[in-house]
Amino acid sequence: MGENEALDRTRRDYDEVAELYDDMVRQGDQVIDALSAGMINAFADLVRAGGSVGAVVDAGCGPGQWTDHLDRAGIRAYGIDLSPAMVAIARRYRPDLRYEVGSMLHLDAGDESIAGILAHFSLIHTPPDLLPRVLTEFARVVEPGGPLLIGVQITDTADANGWVPYDHRASPAYLWTLDGLADRLREHDFAELGRLRIVAPAPGKPPAGYLLARHDARSNE
Repeated sequence: MGENEALDRTRRDYDEVAELYDDMVRQGDQVIDALSAGMINAFADLVRAGGSVGAVVDAGCGPGQWTDHLDRAGIRAYGIDLSPAMVAIARRYRPDLRYEVGSMLHLDAGDESIAGILAHFSLIHTPPDLLPRVLTEFARVVEPGGPLLIGVQITDTADANGWVPYDHRASPAYLWTLDGLADRLREHDFAELGRLRIVAPAPGKPPAGYLLARHDARSNE
């Protein structure tokens, strides 16, 4: 699938369900939200320990709940999302934070200018043939040593490519194995630091997973 077709489809699909999606996010799930917050707090701790004056980008921020979480944890953060409707909702909740319509394929940031990147269940709609371009862009903008946290729905039954198509309710998506995703990260000089698997929330639903990594620019030397 071409870049424009993939982006337009995801933008259109999430614009249509933005308010329903926001309602679902705000209702949440006590266990999943607690585990997610634990990983995001670990990510924030790494950003803080790095001492960067740069901001974190919440790439594919949706209604902005985790951008808000990072800001309340004392981390400079801003969000981007393909969906103008999602960005409007995020601004409605936190008009004091920066939210922009944008693509992970073309981040509006200078080389090595971002303190860290959160991609919270936003890469799942990226066709696997476009994922290397997203990770190349992540590697370009993040500071040396900067952390990357990725959340995805996962599968244990993928083929050698590490992924399978997934009929997501909002927009077509892809399930990844954590090993397959970690392999892709290594190809772009992101070294895995840890991972978390969250059991499926209901029968017929996939489990969720997080990969926490750090960019190691020295591997290019």
